[in-house]
Amino acid sequence: MIATLLIPLTHRIIALSIAAAVVVTAIEMIRRRKLREEYAMLWLGTSLVLTVLAIFPQIPFWLNVLLGINYLTLLTLSCFLFLAIIVLQYATAISRDAEHIRQLAQQVALLKEEVAQLRKGAPKGGE
Repeated sequence: MIATLLIPLTHRIIALSIAAAVVVTAIEMIRRRKLREEYAMLWLGTSLVLTVLAIFPQIPFWLNVLLGINYLTLLTLSCFLFLAIIVLQYATAISRDAEHIRQLAQQVALLKEEVAQLRKGAPKGGE
């Protein structure tokens, strides 16, 4: 309970406000079709973590004691993990899109070849 006293109520309210802003922004971007649902899940998950940490500020302190590492190290590790998840998600999406683009390029090349073959076989002068 001592950890709860270490986090001022204003800081907890600010964290909850940021979490709510992330949720509202993600939902609005989905509604406007500027953010796909699969990417929104990352931001909604982030807001969930922020909400839990704002409601239960003792969690980082418990992890600090449980893992036996410095609070700043825990914070740095958490930030690194979050950024690694973002990079992994985007790398997966880029790989998937690159494969899709490759397949589309092959289909276009085949269609161009087919059109060229049809033009060679077509009578001249529109007959």
